[in-house]
Amino acid sequence: MMLRPLVIAQKELRQLRRDRLTLAMMVMLPLLQLLLFGYAINTDVRHIPTIVYDQDRSASSRDIVRSLEATGYYDVVGNAESTAAIETALRQGKARVALVVPADFGSDLVRGTPAHLQLIVDGSDPQTVASATNTAASLVIARSGELMLSRLSASGGGAFQPIELEPNTWYNPDLRTAVYVVPGLVGVILTMTMVMLTAMAIARERERGTLEQLIVSPVRPIELILGKIFPYTVIGYVQMTLVLLAARVIFDVPLQGSFSLLYALAFVFISANLALGLLFSTLAQTQQQAMQMGMFFLLPNILLSGFMFPFEGMPKPAQFMAQLLPLTHFLRIVRAITLKGGGFSDVRGELVWLTAIFCALVVLALLRFRKKLL
Repeated sequence: MMLRPLVIAQKELRQLRRDRLTLAMMVMLPLLQLLLFGYAINTDVRHIPTIVYDQDRSASSRDIVRSLEATGYYDVVGNAESTAAIETALRQGKARVALVVPADFGSDLVRGTPAHLQLIVDGSDPQTVASATNTAASLVIARSGELMLSRLSASGGGAFQPIELEPNTWYNPDLRTAVYVVPGLVGVILTMTMVMLTAMAIARERERGTLEQLIVSPVRPIELILGKIFPYTVIGYVQMTLVLLAARVIFDVPLQGSFSLLYALAFVFISANLALGLLFSTLAQTQQQAMQMGMFFLLPNILLSGFMFPFEGMPKPAQFMAQLLPLTHFLRIVRAITLKGGGFSDVRGELVWLTAIFCALVVLALLRFRKKLL
């Protein structure tokens, strides 16, 4: 009687050993989670892309900029000549922070009157706002202390606050989490559903025995792939519309920008995920395996794309890996359009990435699909 469960267990182990894909998923999933959580995920945001609008152009203003860079939290990527240039850089994602130095900054320090600095931060990512503002505030306090000590030792004058920092948060001034998370959910939900639905498409045909009918039919591989993608594209647009309606009506997210542009660019993103799902379906032998591969793909998307954790906080290898994920680029597109009111020129670079990823996935799916029984 006691031997029967052992016999069944032995049979399951043998069957599992034959299922190499499932066995590999069992080994790779915990390793991937360990690497992502332990190595790639870092809420301490450093190397934030920063532009400087220096209207003073004095030794004091250059010194404060060098001090910001020395903290390791800010990477100066360029200089702005106007407030409009700052807005363009933040809207296009070329910078997340802008330091504005007024024209009388250096002269105010010399006179001993409070000198003002303005720090403009992209509020579409609250974690970046906190890190950028707190670091700059600490730097200003330290720098002010040094100036006060030097002035006291030189003249014995009274204490004063030589530098005052004025933080200014754009696009999400109240730092509401819903404003940051809900638009990103458009991409996450589409990734999850589109990949999962199409990942089981070919595998379902194989399990039901209808793959033979496709094999003997005159349908070419590209026609089969397009035919599989089209119905789910419609489903994707329905899901996207529901999420955006909920964002506006339920969560009061101030959606801006052109919705026609957003829906047009979403077509490339939806198609890329559907092509990836079809690629998974050509690799899997069963629907269960296809579902496992879809879930395996979903985890790095959520962790590396910038949906939950700041992109700038990840090490360079993880950032390179994230660039290969369609969700990374679509999140930038949807936030640039809905939160910042961006146009086509602001998201053109992300569209190029999405198009390249989509073309690569379609080619891989075509190469994997063979009009014969596998």
